Order: sequence, then structure tokens, then C-alpha cells
Amino acid sequence: MSSIDFIWQEPSSATVERLEALAQRAFSIDEAQPFSEQTLVEARKWSRGESSAVRILEVCEAGETRGFAALVTDGDSCLLEAAVDPSARERGLGTALITEALTRVDGEVAAWVHGGPDASSSAMISAQKLAKSQGFVAQRELFKMGLALTDETRASILAAAEAAPLPADITLETYTEKDAGGWVEANATAFADHPEQGKLTLKDLEERAGSDWFRAEGFFLAKDGTGSIAGSHWTKIPHHQTGVLEGEVYAVGVTPDWQGKGLGRSLTLAGMAYLAQTDYAPGKKLDRIVLYVDAENSPAVTLYRSLGFSPLTIDRQYLATTER
Repeated sequence: MSSIDFIWQEPSSATVERLEALAQRAFSIDEAQPFSEQTLVEARKWSRGESSAVRILEVCEAGETRGFAALVTDGDSCLLEAAVDPSARERGLGTALITEALTRVDGEVAAWVHGGPDASSSAMISAQKLAKSQGFVAQRELFKMGLALTDETRASILAAAEAAPLPADITLETYTEKDAGGWVEANATAFADHPEQGKLTLKDLEERAGSDWFRAEGFFLAKDGTGSIAGSHWTKIPHHQTGVLEGEVYAVGVTPDWQGKGLGRSLTLAGMAYLAQTDYAPGKKLDRIVLYVDAENSPAVTLYRSLGFSPLTIDRQYLATTER
């Protein structure tokens, strides 16, 4: 391995563009994004001087970018994600990058290893070995589950949605900008115990609503008789670099007062019906519906299995302290 340099980056759009381009190259090989959406949101805000929650470490070899580590702080803890360019793997750069990043933080550190479709791939095995070698212990698993959209499953989804009407006094609307504040408040209560979703801010919502994947007609709000948001189903149809066109059950949340009344199932199926019928592009339907769910959330996993979903990949989060 040639001599390498580590650079703590100053906020700039050029840095984030390099990071995202490298992430896309990794995705084209691994079929898994190395950086979570919130990390990328924080990085974009950081590039505009709007966030101090993230720091970005770049590793260069002979003046060329070879990898990035992103460190997102939340109180006394830190989330670490990293990627090495596929053309520069198997040379020890990943180990060097993670080791260097960990010298820059104190306290509790969580690190994600995002799983592709082949858990036995050399990239996945190397990432898991690296996490363990640095003293990290697996503490959380996140399933990516999928449902293929055939003529049969499309018809089944529409029939199931029709058979699961909304509770009385609930109406279904689609998102507009005037709903932003109410949605953030309702989302926080619906996901009060969720480590990521429940912390979304108005700025986070605005960042996502400005993304090229955002479709307001696929963002469903269940409102009660007072006009308050009782629950929501936000779907997502991202741009794809592979042949499988996926639509995502992005976030389904129900506020505490409406939990246990069937609203979650109705909202889930309403969003799925939308994804089953909508086009990715004119004349081109989606191939599959996907979602992410914590492996320990047994009621949700059971619900999604009952709707025909099956696991595709597993993301693992590892935890350690820098005093190891």
C-alpha cells in the first residue's frame, strides 16, 4: 500500500459530491448503500454550514480519494459509517480508515454494516471482521424485506386494502407543506422509542421533501375529526442503479391514541396499493415493494410476513466504546 493521508474535511459541497459518488460506486458492486439516509442528510446540511453534527474523514492515496468515514454525533454517542472505493479494496485501507476515525472520538460509538444480497460476499465478511477486530459487538439487526409485484400480488394488495378500511372518523389525505409541523410532532410521538425516525426535525423533513425521489402523492396522512394527524404512511420511490425497480414502505407511524385500532394496517395497505399501481416512469411499473424493520420488532415482522414480505438482507449495527 502506498503512503496514505487522512484529511478532516471542512464543510463543502465538493466533499459531499465526492462522498456520494464513491458511495454510488460501492452500491453498484455491493447492492447496499454504505451510508444511511440520515448520515447523507447531515452531510448535505454540513456542506452548507447548517449542521455541526457530522464530521467527515477522507483517506487519500497518492493524492486520490480512496474512502470516507462519516461520524455523526448525538449527545455523548457517535454513529460511524465508512466506505472504501471498490477499486481500492483488499489493501488494508478500510482498517486504516476506521482506526484513524476512532482516534478522533470519545465515548460510545455505533457502526453500521449494511448488508447486500449476498451475506457471504467478501465485502460483507471483511466488514464484519473489521468491526469485531476493533472491539465492536453486534447489538441490532435491521431486516430489508421485499414483496415481488406480479399481477397476482398486485391484485392481492388491492383486495387487502379494500378489506381494511380506515377507522371511523379518520380521513386520508396526501401531504402538503402546511402539514409539515403537524407531521413532525405526530411522527415524534409515534416513534418515541425509535433511535432514528423519532428524532426527525422540520429541517430533516424539508431536506427529504427536496430530494429527487420525493412524491407528495405517495405521502399519506390519516387525520381525525379535528384535523390532527393520527398516523401516516410515507412511501419512497428512489432512483435506481440496478435492474430491480423498488418502491419503499418508507415510514408507517401511528400516534399513541390511535394505536391498536387497526389504523397501522390500513395505512400500510393504502401505501402498498399506491406502490402497486403507480409508475416508476411512464409505462414502467415497479418490480418490488421493500421495507426496513428492526428484527426485534416481532409484531411488525409478523404483520409484514402476513402481507407476503420475506427478508432480503440484514443490516447490523455494532457498538463499542473508544476506551477498549
